[in-house]
Amino acid sequence: MIPIRASMMGLAAGLIMLAFAAAAAKRDVPVIVGVEEELDACGSWAEVSGLNPKGDGFLAVRGGPGSDYPMRDRLRAGDAFFVCDVSRDGKWMAIVYPRKGQTSDICGVSGAIPKPREYRGPCASGWVNAAWVRVLAG
Repeated sequence: MIPIRASMMGLAAGLIMLAFAAAAAKRDVPVIVGVEEELDACGSWAEVSGLNPKGDGFLAVRGGPGSDYPMRDRLRAGDAFFVCDVSRDGKWMAIVYPRKGQTSDICGVSGAIPKPREYRGPCASGWVNAAWVRVLAG
């Protein structure tokens, strides 16, 4: 009887730890488009640039403005995207980018929209480190 009770206590402790870890995990920070009423929903066009040739070869797209947010995707040198916002410290950019096989014109952020809203597709979105971004227009 004692081994069963000990294993049940271990299971309970594990579930409690799992619940705390889930509560502590950062929630995604949505990309907001259309902040400026008369301007394009995402005001700049940019590309991945300056990656370390001896590094991992990609720019991580994250769920929020920081390396402690989960990685959602990877962009390669030369991949282009819309810049919709910048973090308060200027180190992270909120972006919208076409998925593989899509073209940028279907993203729906190159013109004005009536009011700010969370971007929900059809293209992908997330946050990237601004150090590896070259703004091409806007």
